[in-house]
Amino acid sequence: MRVHFIRHGESASNAAPGAMALPDAQGDRLTELGWEQAREAGRHLEPIGATRILTSPLRRARETAEAIAETLDLEIVELHELHELRESDGYGGLSPEEQRLRRWSVWMSEHADDPDHSYRGGESFNDVLGRVRSVQARLVAEPDDNVLAVSHGIFLRFFLMWSVLGQAFGPGLAQRLWQLRSHNCGLCTFEHEGPDPGGYATDSWRCLTWMERPWDPP
Repeated sequence: MRVHFIRHGESASNAAPGAMALPDAQGDRLTELGWEQAREAGRHLEPIGATRILTSPLRRARETAEAIAETLDLEIVELHELHELRESDGYGGLSPEEQRLRRWSVWMSEHADDPDHSYRGGESFNDVLGRVRSVQARLVAEPDDNVLAVSHGIFLRFFLMWSVLGQAFGPGLAQRLWQLRSHNCGLCTFEHEGPDPGGYATDSWRCLTWMERPWDPP
């Protein structure tokens, strides 16, 4: 079974100069470029043969799914667990400098010995990992589906790191997550099957592509 994840198109938050995030009321929507990215991705995704589109419930992801579905004519199903990392309360309203100081990876790394640590309502490391494992379990339980799923950068980084490192992936690596670059409408493909017959891989999830964008001009 393969699952194809695509990160949402450019959002207003992504396009905001300096800020890492805007309040949801302003930032959680696609820009005109984001809509163009999603439609162009949809025109190139038909060969995948997806049977449906799963999407995060956040507006930027839902709009990306709608733009892709215009071409593929597929049902869109919201899956709560695909949502973006929940930062601390009020994070989007902070100044750019304060956002850097209070970013999730900063306070999570400072509590690397406590994967359940939360700061002002933000998700703990185990909260995000629990969502990843829930999505993996759901996908395995429905192996006949060739799924295309629209999600977010941090969720996809967690999915990759858990698939590759397993129990070795912990909050002490939170700062390292940003060394995995993500792109708007970047495609990540994962494969699930039995143990590697060659004995190289011990887990059944493997990453085939990371943030590929074959629809971009050279």
